[in-house]
Amino acid sequence: LQIMEIFCMYHEMRSVVYKTFNFERMYTVLEDILLDDNNNSTHANDNHHKGTTQKQHYHPIFTKPVPTPEQIASKEKIFLPPDHLARRAIAFGSPGRTALDPNELQMLINDIFRGEKYFLVVGQDVKNARGLSARVRQWRRQRKNKRKDGKVPDIDLQEHCHIVLHAEANNLDILKSALALVILRRKLVNSGDEFVRDGMETAAEAERRIRSRDCEDILRETRGEVDQIFPQLLRELIKKGWQPPLRSMLGRVSVRAEWPIKRTLGLVSEL
Repeated sequence: LQIMEIFCMYHEMRSVVYKTFNFERMYTVLEDILLDDNNNSTHANDNHHKGTTQKQHYHPIFTKPVPTPEQIASKEKIFLPPDHLARRAIAFGSPGRTALDPNELQMLINDIFRGEKYFLVVGQDVKNARGLSARVRQWRRQRKNKRKDGKVPDIDLQEHCHIVLHAEANNLDILKSALALVILRRKLVNSGDEFVRDGMETAAEAERRIRSRDCEDILRETRGEVDQIFPQLLRELIKKGWQPPLRSMLGRVSVRAEWPIKRTLGLVSEL
């Protein structure tokens, strides 16, 4: 009888369709959207080697429709925990999680993510030790993320980046920052092998070494793509029946930071 009761309860819960976001539901929607990154692969590192600086152009497009609430409900987990990368504790953190140095912090706040109520950080988590389960997750993701040539990436940096939210960030900022995180993680997977120094270090050593300053160009590309994609994403979400993010219940993100938000050069807005 208990088994039948659990079975019926499971199907009752499965039949419920939520049109408002929690963080895991929102991350699933963003993961479902495939972005064409083939035209956005110009790296400023190449420009530095050539001694020139070229303005990058972003042409992000959706190659898959935004899923409807019914489609997300059909695959939403009921009893099992959410995917590791979709957990708020993994996606959000403090600047000290990767021990940001002052120069990196200034680059992120006053340059790359200037005017935003969030910024992205790349670097190993020095506060939380990664055990055997983390290595197993990484091994499985590396094989799942095989490139078109069939090669498995040497390193997987998806757990080595996170969002830092401003104290006044709202649900709209959280949605925008989550979109940026999904794009950044995808770019880090595609560019991971480039960070391994030939013959000088192992993949594990490269993972521990890579920081935000090593990914400046990727972070800039991410910010540029998000700025172009985000308005279109909002329109598509509403068309598909999702409630506007300002009404969504994304949950409380307690880890936040404060910094002066500079809207334009030479002007600092009030916190």
